[in-house]
Amino acid sequence: MRAIPEYAIVVPCYNEGITIIKFLTELKQVLNGIDKVFNIVVVDDYSTDTTLDLLKDFCHAEGNQRFSLLSLPYNTGHQKSIQQGLLYCHNEIQADYAIVMDGDGEDDPAAIKELVNFEGYDYVPVIRGKRNENLVFQGFYRIYKLMFNLLIGKNMNFGNYCLIRKNMIQNICDSNYVHLAGFLSKQRCKKAAIVWDRRIRIDGKSKMNFTSLLWHAFRSFVEYAEDFLLFFLRIFVAIIAFFSVLISNVLYKKLISHEAIPGWASTLTVSLMTGALVCFGFLALGIILISLSAKNNSTGIRSIYKLN
Repeated sequence: MRAIPEYAIVVPCYNEGITIIKFLTELKQVLNGIDKVFNIVVVDDYSTDTTLDLLKDFCHAEGNQRFSLLSLPYNTGHQKSIQQGLLYCHNEIQADYAIVMDGDGEDDPAAIKELVNFEGYDYVPVIRGKRNENLVFQGFYRIYKLMFNLLIGKNMNFGNYCLIRKNMIQNICDSNYVHLAGFLSKQRCKKAAIVWDRRIRIDGKSKMNFTSLLWHAFRSFVEYAEDFLLFFLRIFVAIIAFFSVLISNVLYKKLISHEAIPGWASTLTVSLMTGALVCFGFLALGIILISLSAKNNSTGIRSIYKLN
């Protein structure tokens, strides 16, 4: 590691237009007041508007900041754009730390002043404090966090905004993931966290709707596939145990006490068996998906970015 650590800031964007320029202008102002070297890596995810042209005019070295503008040859999605940015940090810049943040303004650049104080930590997420979305979105987000906590046993109250050390950047580049926060939260490493309020998007319109939130939730569950599988295994075992007790009770009443009520035992038995089969189906499917995921993760990721 260098005597003075070098930081990379990975900012994915897609059809942000003037929004990304406003964000980067604020980011530059914040970084001017920090005594570190920063390489801002902007990843354009095949924007179809004027975003890339605006970035080409804006991204020039200044003071303690250098710019790297990557353009992807096709749209990969938010998480894969981050992955390509981190791959560039690992292969080309060899940065000591990377800070991942969104370019829509919801991630406050001022938090970087706190993040750079955590040198020596492998992973430092920015936990979301107060949110500024509408009440409907906040309601669905609370439901998602509650479901995640019930099914996985952990609190998913943070997103992409985080500090990642060099060894964790390499870990990401050697693996495939679908949800960065979920992937990093699983790693056994030296962690810390800071809490920071989430701001309103610069143009006032959030791209995260109900459908986006739903897919976001699914991806986070995929990263915890083993824990998700264990949840259904516990339900399956509980159903089988209850089913065994029920069968013993039915046999006792029919063969010994002759107190059986016609019909109720058969109905309950069929219901329990159906539930057990559904859980077993989840188990079988989960085992297959985990096996496929392990196979894919062994191949690492491939760079597709072009440096502008």
